[in-house]
Amino acid sequence: MPTITISTREDNNNRSMVQPDARLESGISLRPISLGSLEILRQLGNPLASGDTSLSNIDTHTLTEFIWVHAAPLDEVVDTVYNAPSQVGRKAALFAMTISPAELRTITASLSADQAAVQAASAIPQPDDTDSPNERTPR
Repeated sequence: MPTITISTREDNNNRSMVQPDARLESGISLRPISLGSLEILRQLGNPLASGDTSLSNIDTHTLTEFIWVHAAPLDEVVDTVYNAPSQVGRKAALFAMTISPAELRTITASLSADQAAVQAASAIPQPDDTDSPNERTPR
């Protein structure tokens, strides 16, 4: 995983989480990527939960799941993921029936732009060599 400085990571996270919802031609609004949505994608095993995924190799199931997590009613998403995970694929597919291929290209382009934020949220912080108050002390 790439090393990302803390200030860059925070900037990327903040930028992705405060951006307004993206509205598609179908009337669907996509919520910005958030730490919560990344956690849900991790729960689902969705490769887009990591910024390391090449978007050129993403299948439609992965994109459909991503869109559903970011656009379906939030209560429905959380309830389904944690209480009925076997229904995620079905609900995501039904939700995506109104999304055109042109909109899918728009979403993919937007996701490419947000990939740095996803990488930043997925990065594992490296300890520094200073006398940090966060260092573990021997017992």
